[in-house]
Amino acid sequence: MAVRCLALVRSFAGSAPPLADRTVTRTVTILAGLAATAFALAPPISAFFANYSDLHGALRTSARLHAAEVAILAHQNPAFWHFDGARVSAAIPADEDEAEPAQERRRVYDRTGRLVLESVPSEDLAWPVLSRRARIMDGRTWLGEAEVSRSFRTPLLETLLLGAGSALAGTLLFIVLRVIPLRLLNQALARASYLAAHDLLTGLPNRGLFADRLEQALALARREGGKVAVLCLDLDRFKEVNDTLGHAAGDQLLRTVTARLRACLRESDTLARLGGDEFAVIQPRARQPDDAQRLSHRLIAALEDPINLNGQQASVGVSIGIAFGGGESEPGQMLKNADVALYQAKEAGRGGFCFFAPEMNARLMERRAMELDLRSAMANGELFLHYQPQVDVRTGAVIGAEALLRWNRPGYGPIPPTHFIALAEEIGMVGPIGAWVLQEACRVAATWPDPIGVAVNVSPVQFRQPGFHATLEAALRASGLAPSRLELEITEGVLLHNTDATLAGLNRIRALGVRIAMDDFGTGHSSLGYLQKFRFDKLKIDRSFVETLDGDANAAAIVRAVVGLSEALGLTANAEGVETAAQVALLRAEGCTEVQGYLFGRPMPAEAFGQLLRAGGTVPR
Repeated sequence: MAVRCLALVRSFAGSAPPLADRTVTRTVTILAGLAATAFALAPPISAFFANYSDLHGALRTSARLHAAEVAILAHQNPAFWHFDGARVSAAIPADEDEAEPAQERRRVYDRTGRLVLESVPSEDLAWPVLSRRARIMDGRTWLGEAEVSRSFRTPLLETLLLGAGSALAGTLLFIVLRVIPLRLLNQALARASYLAAHDLLTGLPNRGLFADRLEQALALARREGGKVAVLCLDLDRFKEVNDTLGHAAGDQLLRTVTARLRACLRESDTLARLGGDEFAVIQPRARQPDDAQRLSHRLIAALEDPINLNGQQASVGVSIGIAFGGGESEPGQMLKNADVALYQAKEAGRGGFCFFAPEMNARLMERRAMELDLRSAMANGELFLHYQPQVDVRTGAVIGAEALLRWNRPGYGPIPPTHFIALAEEIGMVGPIGAWVLQEACRVAATWPDPIGVAVNVSPVQFRQPGFHATLEAALRASGLAPSRLELEITEGVLLHNTDATLAGLNRIRALGVRIAMDDFGTGHSSLGYLQKFRFDKLKIDRSFVETLDGDANAAAIVRAVVGLSEALGLTANAEGVETAAQVALLRAEGCTEVQGYLFGRPMPAEAFGQLLRAGGTVPR
C-alpha cells in the first residue's frame, strides 16, 4: 500500500509542468507534507490517548472498589491474609447481580508485597497489559494493596487500523495539496507568460515576442547565411471605421484582418501586432527581395475585398514598409528601418509597399527635427501672419485681406503653411496654432477701418475639434471685431465626414454673424452637393484654373461656370492667384467681382497692410 501511494505521488508530482520556481515548489511540498502529516497523525493519536485515558480511569475505579471489598473481608476475617494458595478462581465473593469482568485480573498484596490472592480471568491477558493499584485500608490501618489489570491490545489494534486509514487519507491529502496548487500556479504562470508575449485581442505575438523571434531569425541567418525580411504593415482608413462604426467594430475588423494576413504566410513566418492597427512580419529563409515583394502583393490583395462588420461593409487597405538584414544586423534597427519605409509608403499614396533606402533616414530625421521645432514655435514667438489684399476688380479698392500663416523657423527662414500644417495636424498642434491665428487675425483686423474684413483658413481637423466654436467666440470677444468682418475659409475636407454634425457646426457659426467661404472650389468631387446642403457666402476659384485662364479653353469654361453659379445663388466669387493683367481682364469679362494675387499685392506684414489702407486702400487696375 505504501509503495503504491508513493508511486502515485511521484507520478502526479512529476506530471506537473516545471514552470514554478524551485523554491516555490519546495515550499509547497513542505507545507503540503506538514499538513498531510498533521491530518494523518491527529486521529490515531487522539484515539490512542482517549482509549488509554478511558482504560486508566476504568482501572482506577475498579481498583478502588476492589480495595474496598478486600478491606471489608479482611475486617470481618483477620485470617484472610493466610491463604495457602494465591491463585483461586473466585477470591472475592461477588453479589449475584454484579459479575466480575471476564478479561480483568485482580490481585491482592499484603503490606510486605506478598501476593495473597489472584483472580484468574478465563483467558490470559494479551500484551500489552495496563494495571492500577489501590491501598487496602482498615480504618486508618494500611493492610495491603489491591491491583486490577486489563489488556490494551484491542484499543491498540483499533488505533493501528485507524492510523493506517489516516495515513492513506494523509497521503491523498498530500497529493491534493502538493499537485493542485502547483498545477494552478503553473497554469497561472503559463497564462501570464502567454499574455506577456501575445496580443490579447488577436492572439498574435506582441512587440516583445516579435523582437525575440527576430533575434532568433537573425541568429539562424548567421549560421546558414541569407537574408531576413521585416515587413511593417499599417492599415489604411482604420480610424474611419473606429470613428463611424465604433470600437467594437474596430476590434472585429482587426480579428478579420489578422485571419486574412495569416492565410498569406508560411509556417516559418511570424506575424505580430505591434499596437493599434500596426502589424509586422518576419520572413526568414527566403530569396530576397523577390519573396518579400511577392508577399507584399499577397498581403495587399488579401485586404482589398470589403469586410462585413455586422451588416456594415468596411474597406481598408494596407501600406507596407520592408527592410532587410543579415546575421550582423541589429533587430531594433531593422524594425526602425522598416517603419521608415512604411512612412514613405504612406506618403506615396497608401495601399502600396516601399523598400527601405538609407536616404529615407535623412528625410525622417528632418521631419522629426521639424516636429521638435514646431512644438516650441508658439512659445518662442516664431509664428506670424501676413495679409494678402482682396480687391474689388471693378474699382481697385481693397475690400479685405486673407490672413496667411508663416513660420520663421530658425535656420530656415519663413516657411509657408503647406510645409507644416499637415505635420501640425498629426502631432495635435493644429488646435493651439489655429486658435492663435484666429486671435491674432481678429486683433489686427479690429484696427482696420470698417468694413474691411479678414479671411482666416480653418483646417478640417481644427474645425472638428470640440472647442472650436468657443475659441471663435473668444477671439471675437477679445478683439472687439464685428463678426460680419470675419470670414472663415473651409475646404471640402470639412464636409467629408459627419455631415449632420458638420452642418450643425456651420449653422452655429453663421448664427454668430461670421461669413463662411468655400476655398479651392471645383477641385473636389462633390462641391455642388455641398452647395445644396449649406448656403456659403463666397466661392473661391482655385488658382489652378486662374493660372491657365488665358490659354486653356476648359479653364475659362470652368471659371465662367463658377461665376455664373455664384451669381445664380447670390454668392460672391473670388479668384485666387491672379498674376497678369490679361487674367484680370478675362475675369472681369466673365463677371468675377473679387480677386487676389501677386498682381495686386504679395502677402505682407500687418504694418504694411495698414499703410496700404491708410494710403487710400486702392491698387492699380
